[in-house]
Amino acid sequence: MFKIVKYLMDKLLEIGALLSISAMIVVVVIQVFSRFALPRTPAWTEEATRILFIYMVSFAGGLAVREKAFVNVDTFINYLPSKVRQFLQIIIDVMIVLFMGIIVYHAAFFVKIGAMQRSAALLLPMSYVFAGMLIVAFFIGLYTLLDLVHDVQLFSKGGQQ
Repeated sequence: MFKIVKYLMDKLLEIGALLSISAMIVVVVIQVFSRFALPRTPAWTEEATRILFIYMVSFAGGLAVREKAFVNVDTFINYLPSKVRQFLQIIIDVMIVLFMGIIVYHAAFFVKIGAMQRSAALLLPMSYVFAGMLIVAFFIGLYTLLDLVHDVQLFSKGGQQ
């Protein structure tokens, strides 16, 4: 059951990131085409591109944690014994999960107050834009929590990473 949920979550984020970047490319092409071929450029393209970029990053953030693609400066940590490195990784995971929990809490507040404001060109409720913060923090926290569970199991068994 767990593997099915994780698989569906992975696919949701992959499809969300793919759709966001695809739509962003289409909107940018419309913007470039209209600058050179039409008398006026549509005002909504810049705002749409910005929102689509936010969502692309929001969907890809969790995937980056899954793939361990975030920058990691580990020069000092590599000189430590394996058990100490594993313990430090657990502490780092806990801190990230807590920090993402704080961001989710505050992002939910932003989403709530964003419903009262509309974007300038597209007239979308800003809660749609602010939801990107909620999505990225939630999925980074969730994937880090999965890593934390794995790291604790590894540490308790005395295994190598």
